[in-house]
Amino acid sequence: MSGTNVAKEVQPAEEAPKKGSVLLTFLRIWLPFPLILGGVLYFQFRSGKFERPAEPEETPTAVFEGAGSDLPLLLQALQTERAELEAEWERLRFIERTVTVESGEIEKRRQEVEELLAKVDAKVHVMEEERDRMLGQLARVYETMKPDAAAEILSGLEVDVATEILRRMKERAAAQVMASLDPRSAAVISQRMLRAP
Repeated sequence: MSGTNVAKEVQPAEEAPKKGSVLLTFLRIWLPFPLILGGVLYFQFRSGKFERPAEPEETPTAVFEGAGSDLPLLLQALQTERAELEAEWERLRFIERTVTVESGEIEKRRQEVEELLAKVDAKVHVMEEERDRMLGQLARVYETMKPDAAAEILSGLEVDVATEILRRMKERAAAQVMASLDPRSAAVISQRMLRAP
């Protein structure tokens, strides 16, 4: 071997240790400690050394030490009061269930009323549209009539209806009918026509 070959062979041995070998070395040194500690703790728990000592139980008589001969009466009074409280709780639970059921019924009735109101509103709207259509049709009929005949018929109608018919007529035909009306009726209808429809 030449000197250069020896230098090449020695060089890898002098290189810094690889990362994998550092981790392995670390694990070899430190891994046994947690395992040993875990084993010790396991055997300590199994042997019962870490259990809490049992607390002494208090006897109910210790609470009533000063009661003496009245102890049975006190216990009976407490049992009676407990029974009354349980009965009151049961009554309150019953009332709560009743209120829940009744509130559900009230909500159901409210929804039914809202549905009925919506139907009534729809029918009222349809009726108003039908009334407007019929008043428009009557206005066209009165427009085709002679003013005197139309005025005579309109004077026999309610003032509100006559006003609505005249409002829907063309201005020229309405003016001729108004001129043929009784002056007092024409004045009343004119005042009604000034109001908002």
